[in-house]
Order: sequence, then structure tokens, then C-alpha cells
Amino acid sequence: MKDFFRENKPLHFVFPIDGDCLNAYDGIVTKDGLEIIAKVSAMPGKSIKINGCTAEFDGQNYVLSVTLNRSRDGLEKTVLTASDGEGESDSITVYDVIKTQGGYRISSDDNILFLRDINDNRDTYKSIFENPYLSVYKRAHDLYGAKVHLNLFYETDDMHTFNEKGQYFNLSMMTDKFKSEFESNSDWLRLSFHARSEFPDCPYKHTSAQRIKEDAQLINRQIIRFAGKKTLARVTTVHFGTATREGTIALRALGYASLAGYFEHTAGGHPLVAYYYPDRLIDHVGARDFWVNTEDDIIHARIDLVLNTIKYANLLPELEKIRACPHRAGFLELMIHEQYFYQEYSNYIPEFESMVIESAKWAVQNGYSGMFFSDQLL
Repeated sequence: MKDFFRENKPLHFVFPIDGDCLNAYDGIVTKDGLEIIAKVSAMPGKSIKINGCTAEFDGQNYVLSVTLNRSRDGLEKTVLTASDGEGESDSITVYDVIKTQGGYRISSDDNILFLRDINDNRDTYKSIFENPYLSVYKRAHDLYGAKVHLNLFYETDDMHTFNEKGQYFNLSMMTDKFKSEFESNSDWLRLSFHARSEFPDCPYKHTSAQRIKEDAQLINRQIIRFAGKKTLARVTTVHFGTATREGTIALRALGYASLAGYFEHTAGGHPLVAYYYPDRLIDHVGARDFWVNTEDDIIHARIDLVLNTIKYANLLPELEKIRACPHRAGFLELMIHEQYFYQEYSNYIPEFESMVIESAKWAVQNGYSGMFFSDQLL
């Protein structure tokens, strides 16, 4: 596996590392761009230059103030090269993501039941927002400008979700009657691939790239058919956040330029929604809003809070904790799962709607505004 920190090299960058996405918390915003202090590890007594300018040794690292290229359209990159003039060098690519600072997004995993309801009521619903679940997000958007992203299963039979026999449904059965309404709301509501179905757990942890590609294509085609191409997002969270490197590359080839995740560890030390990455990199990515795998051209986004994992009484304190983390406070990424909306579900959350609405309200009151980070970076 790639040496992401390059500590086996006698000369290497300590900060930033390759793929880091930097915002105002990482330095000083000037008229020329974001100014940061780059740090390079090398043996004392060397003459280290970073992008041609001499760095000073601070007793531990060689440091130099550098200004990143100002973000314009898309993800603006800066290449930093350090060398000792004796043959040792290191080169990294980093990114300015100031354009995403102050944005927030609400995403939801495991979605399909709301589509079955809309399809079942296609002759009575005048709008997709007559569906009770979807109306929650419409309210969050109307009141607080929320941008909402729903990751979809292809099929369900309810044995998976509620442990009781139910009606089979897959996306090919979804009516296209509301396609124009989906498209007209795609500025704030988008859909994407998640997995073929709820079970098995971690479906792409050990499977081939072809398997995840086929499932993603299956869902993508149906989203375009019933909701329009504008509604299909370029961002997703893979079910259980696990996939092989080859699987993530396959998704990138299909247009999924960003994969969101928790980038955490369980209490037992196991990676949690962190794809295939090693432990130390998981900790690094989990401490930031975004990070880019420069080799595979994939942007990873840090999901800050999974609403269905906390009690409603703890919602605001948890949001305040995130705001207190400078490298995660720039962009606020909130997540929830569809099944917790339904009373039939064993882990039903009565405050589901309140958690979504209050999160959006808190975000706006604390200076955030609804944003699809993909619109700024991709």
C-alpha cells in the first residue's frame, strides 16, 4: 500500500501531507491566497528549499511560509517541492478549499422506502413532497436552505429493514411521473448509488471492482430514468463505507469523484466507514473536512455527525464539539439513515424530523449555509 506519510524518506513533508485540503483554519487568508507554514523533516544542518525558497530550521523541522494558489473554479491545487540540493527531495500536491468554508450538507443512507411509497401513491400524490419522509427534508430546505443528498439501495423486501415480510420493490418499478419535479429541485435534492440492498453487511469489502461497478450502474440508470440526470450526484457514501481500492477506482470511473465516510475507529479499534485505508491515515482524514487521494483522483469528505447514533438531548452539544474542532469546522457534514424515520422499525427515532430540522437551524444560526461541496470542488 502507498506510503501516505513518506516517513521512510530522509526528507519529507510533515505538514501538509500529500492530498491535504486546507482552509482558513490552516493559515492566513491574504489577497494572494491562503498562506500556510509548510514543515519538512530532514537531517539538521541541511540547506532545505521549498519551491526554491530557503526554509529555516526551527529545531525540529524546516519551515517556510508559502502561499497556495487561490481557489477559482473547482479544486485548486498547489504543488510543493522540497529539496536539499544533494539529491533528496519530496513533492506533494495540496488544495485550497476555502470555497467550502461555512457550508453544510445533510445526507442520508439506506434510502428506498420513500420511493416505494411515492410509487404506490403515484395516482394520488400531486408532488413527491407529499411523501412524509421527503417532506422533512423539504421543510429543512425551505426554512434553512438545506442541501440534501440521499444514497439509494436498488431493492428492498422489508425483511431487511423491519425484520418482517413485506412488499418487494426495486428502482426499476419506480414511476417516472415525477421526473420533472425531481429535476426542478435538483439544486438542493440529489440522489446517488449506495448498495444493491441492505444485506449483506459490508457488501463491497472483498468483492471485485466489477461487482460494485455493476450495482452502481444499475442504480445510476434508474435515477436518471425516474429523476433525471441533473439529480444524479457525483458524491456517495458506499454502504458500510468499505470497498477495495479497485472498487473505489471503479466508482471514480463512473463519475463518483468523492466518497464520504466517518474515518473513525470503533471502540475495539476497527476501521469505521473508512474504505480500505490504513489506521494512521484514517485518523488523519478523520481530523479534517476533506482529503484527496491524489493517485486515484478521489476526494474524501468527513461525515461529522451521524444523527441517528446520538440522543436528541445531545444534538446541540455534539454540534458544538464539531464547531470547536478547527480542521473540521469549515464544512459541516451531517448524516442520518432512512429507516429510523418509520415507527415500524425497531430502532425508530420519534425525534427524527426534529433532529434534521434543529441541525439545519443550528447550522444557519452559527453562520453556515446549505451547500453541495461538489458544486464548489468538482
